[in-house]
Amino acid sequence: MKRRPAPFSKPALLCVVPPYTVGPPAGLAYLLAYAKRQGCSDFGFLDLRLGVPDAYAPTYAHTGVFGESYVMDVPDLPLVLALLRAVDAGEEPVSGFPAVLEAYCRERGISASYLGDYLRCLDRYFAAMVERLADVRFVGCTIWTSNFLTSLLFAAHLKRLPRPPFVVGGGPQVTESQASAALALRSRLFDCIIPGEGEASLLAVYSRVEAGGGPASDPLPGTLFLDGDRVQRAPDRPLLRHDEIPVPAFEQMPLVAYHRYGASRSVPYHLSRGCTDKCTFCSEWVFWRRFRMSETAATLDGVRQLQAEYGAEHIAFTDSLLNGHPGRLRELAEGMLRLRPRPAWGGFMRAQMEPETAKLLRRAGCEVVFIGIESMSDETLALMNKRRTELQNITALRAFLGAGIEVVAGLIPGFPGDSREAFLYTVDLLRSIQQEYPRQLRVNVEPFIVSPGQPLYKRLGEVGLQGMPWSGETLDIAPRYRDVTEALFSVVVGANQGVERVGRLRVAEAVETDEPTRTDPFYYRVSEPLNRSEFTFDHLTGGWSLARIKGSSAWMYALIVEEREREELETRSAQGERLDLPSGAGLRHFCRRLEAAHLVRPQTVPEASEGGYDPAAGDGTRYGVAPTLVARYGDWHLRSRLLVADFVHVKWHLLPPWQGEALRVLRRPQTAASLQARLALRGIERRLPACVQLIDDLLERGVVVAVGPRLPARQSGAHEPAFGGRGAAA
Repeated sequence: MKRRPAPFSKPALLCVVPPYTVGPPAGLAYLLAYAKRQGCSDFGFLDLRLGVPDAYAPTYAHTGVFGESYVMDVPDLPLVLALLRAVDAGEEPVSGFPAVLEAYCRERGISASYLGDYLRCLDRYFAAMVERLADVRFVGCTIWTSNFLTSLLFAAHLKRLPRPPFVVGGGPQVTESQASAALALRSRLFDCIIPGEGEASLLAVYSRVEAGGGPASDPLPGTLFLDGDRVQRAPDRPLLRHDEIPVPAFEQMPLVAYHRYGASRSVPYHLSRGCTDKCTFCSEWVFWRRFRMSETAATLDGVRQLQAEYGAEHIAFTDSLLNGHPGRLRELAEGMLRLRPRPAWGGFMRAQMEPETAKLLRRAGCEVVFIGIESMSDETLALMNKRRTELQNITALRAFLGAGIEVVAGLIPGFPGDSREAFLYTVDLLRSIQQEYPRQLRVNVEPFIVSPGQPLYKRLGEVGLQGMPWSGETLDIAPRYRDVTEALFSVVVGANQGVERVGRLRVAEAVETDEPTRTDPFYYRVSEPLNRSEFTFDHLTGGWSLARIKGSSAWMYALIVEEREREELETRSAQGERLDLPSGAGLRHFCRRLEAAHLVRPQTVPEASEGGYDPAAGDGTRYGVAPTLVARYGDWHLRSRLLVADFVHVKWHLLPPWQGEALRVLRRPQTAASLQARLALRGIERRLPACVQLIDDLLERGVVVAVGPRLPARQSGAHEPAFGGRGAAA
C-alpha cells in the first residue's frame, strides 16, 4: 500500500515552478528573509524545478520559422487561452492543448509531440505535488515569461483542492505585462498580484488573509486585485530603504542541490536595486522603479553573513547595474580584498571601466561580468539610448579582459535602425577581440524583442515597427477574455525583422564563443538534457554508472547500475522498449528488479521535497534524505560501501557501512538524538557528537536536508516518537 505523502509543514508557501534555469531564487530568498525579520515564520519554500530536467523556455520562441518577431507580452497566448477555457469549463486543465498545439508549434518550429508531452508530464507532476499542500492556506509564486503558462497550470491544480489556498503571483512577468496579471486574476487562478518589489506587500496581504479579509475588502498598497470582474490597481507602496532590506535567507533552500560537482557554492545577493539608465529595449527599470544603492559596509557585512551561515564561496550579484555608482563598486572591491576567505563574485555591468579599476576588481575576486555591449555603432547605440559609445565599449572590454576577468558581451541582432553594415562591423569587432583574448570572451546573443515594459513599446511607429494583433481564431479560444487579449500584439513587422532578422541571428550565433563548452553563469539557453525514450548514462566510479531518463510525471527516474545492467538497459532501449509504452513490460520488470537493489530507490515524484540547508538549526531539527538522490550498496571493489548519487548534477559519494545504515534510518526524518537511538537498535553504537558530525557532513555534501519544523527541546531526546509530526516524510 502506497504511503500518503507527508503534508507541508508550514501554513504559507513560496514556490517556483519550471521551466526556468535552476539556481537559488534571489527574489524568494529576500521575501523569506523579510518575513523572518518581521517576526513571521509561517512561510516555507518549495522549488518544483529541482528534480525535473532543466529547461529554459520550451513553450514559445522569440523568432518564427519565417523570421516572425514574436512579442514578449504573452508569447504563448494560444496555450494560455486553451488552459483558461478548460478551467472555466470545469475540464482537465490540459484538455484544451491538443486543439491548438499543431498550428501553434508549426509556426514556431517547435515539435508539437514534444511540447504536448512536456505539458502533460508537468500536469501529472503538479497534480501529485499539490496532494502535499492540502493544509497550506497561502501560496505565492514568482513568475517569469517562461513559466507564466505553467504557473497558471500549477495554480489550476491548487484551486482544485478541497480547501484551495489563497494564491498570489509576483515577479517580472506580471509586473511588466498587464495582460498577464489580468488573465491570472480574471480566471480566478490567482487571487492577488503583487507587481514590482514585493517584500512588504506580500506580508501585508498574508496578514490580511490570515485575519479573514481579502485584498478587495480594503485595497492594500502595491497590489492588483479583482473587484467583481474588473482588475483594480491599488496605490503604489513606498519602496523599501536599503536598511530595511535584509540579507537573503537560504536555510529553507537545498543550496547544495543547485551546484554541480566541483562548482563553488554560489548565492545571489545585491549591492543595488534598479538601474540608472532607460535603454529603449529594456524593461528592467519598470520592476524596481528607481535606482537605490546600499551602503558598502552593509553589503560587506551581508557577504560575511552569507559566508558564515551558508558557506558561500561565490556571490552572484543580481544588480541590474553593479557599477551604477563606480565609487561604491571600488569601495566594495577594496572591502572584498580584506575578507578571509575571499569569495569569488561577478555581475552585470555597463561598459564603463578603466584598467586600474578592473585590476582591482580581479584582485578582489571578480571572475566574470556581463556587459551590455549590444552594438559597436555609435549611431545604433544612440538609437538604443545606451549612453555609451564604441570607444567606451572597446575600452571596457579591454580593461576587463586585460585584467583576466571573463566577459559575456550582450549583442542584439535585429534592432530597428541598426544597418546591416553596422551590425556586421559589430560582429567582426567582437570576433577580433575574442581572438585577441582566447577563451575569455563569449558573445551572448539576445535577439531584439518587443515587450510592453520597454520605452519603445509606446512608439513602435517611430522606430519603423508595426504591431500585429493575434488572429480572431486565437482570441476565440477563450472569448471571455477578449477585452484583455484584443489589445495584445502577436508579432511586430518592419525594420530589420523577417529574413533580415534570421540572417543576423545566424551570424551572431556563429561567433558566440571560441570555447567548446559554455559554463559561465549567464548562459541561460538550456534544453531538456533527458528524454522519455532512452536512458542516458553517466559514469560514477569503478564499473558503476548512473542511468537517467525523464519519467512520465516529469520527475527524473534514476538508477545506479553496474556494467552488465547497463548493457541490458542499452539493449532493451535499442530494441525499442520504453518504460511508458505497453510493449515495455520487460523493461519495466527489469527496472523493478534494479529498484529492489537500491537502499534509496527512484521515485515517480518525490514523496518528500521539503527541506533546506540549515547548519545552525539546533538540536530539535529533523534531517532526511535529499529528494534528488538514489543510493545502492557497491560490490567488493567498493568494499561494500554505499554509493550515493545526486541525479540532478551527477554528483556521487561513497559512505562506509555504518554511515550507510545511518542513511537507511534517515529515509524517514530524524534528529541527531533519534538517529543515535535507532542506530543502537541495529547494533551500531555511536556517541551523540558522532551522529551530529555525520549529519553536518551529509548536509554539507547535499546527501541530507533539514526537514520540517524544529521541535521544542523537550521533544528532541532519544526517546521521541519515530515518525511523528507534520514534518515527517512519507
